[in-house]
Amino acid sequence: MKPLTILVAEDELLTRMILERSVVQWGYQLISAVDGERALEVLRTRKVDVCILDWEMPGVTGVDICRWLRANSTGAIPYMILVTGRNQPTEIQAGYEAGADDYLTKPCDLKYLRRRIATVAEKMRRQEQWLDQANSESAEQPGFTSLNPLDIYLSDLRLMRRKT
Repeated sequence: MKPLTILVAEDELLTRMILERSVVQWGYQLISAVDGERALEVLRTRKVDVCILDWEMPGVTGVDICRWLRANSTGAIPYMILVTGRNQPTEIQAGYEAGADDYLTKPCDLKYLRRRIATVAEKMRRQEQWLDQANSESAEQPGFTSLNPLDIYLSDLRLMRRKT
């Protein structure tokens, strides 16, 4: 399995640099965006597995990106982590309601962030294995999945002839 692709969208330079360095050191592919508009451009054109989004970016916020992804994504939706200085329960709830999967307060606990990303990677690896196994089992066992519509139609005709 290839390494996860992680989008870091953070307008604050120092925080973005720390997150970028960490993601690369942990062995993941990095895509970086300096604001929400650029993050949306990336999400429209590239497959991303995990988004680390600053809540308070100028223009398009991390919460806006979460809402946009939930409303407009046609494929797999990335795992979304909001990073912010906000820590009131109502604000945290608003982030989750917008579509965030996880929430970190600044300054980020990089050990926790690494563990969350590793958990996402493990879940994706297991899901991929399960799909591969299911596909190989269905290919080995001929059944309804290997029948085309003509086979089903002819089978129905044979059954009707037997009854008459």
